[in-house]
Amino acid sequence: MSKCDSLKFIKETKAKIPHVCDKCNTVINSGEIYFPEKIEKVNVLGIKLKKFCKNCYQKHGDKLLI
Repeated sequence: MSKCDSLKFIKETKAKIPHVCDKCNTVINSGEIYFPEKIEKVNVLGIKLKKFCKNCYQKHGDKLLI
């Protein structure tokens, strides 16, 4: 568990470039809605923030942060 885990949240975003969902490995194409982790009020280098497709977020919601 990292010090920044309590500051993480998920925000709906429109993809500008293709991504891959970290939960199910589905390709998220440009222009599609996806849900990346963000860190509140902090710019921290070296932390891998996950990206989730719309289906995974609808199934699991904020439980994806755990």
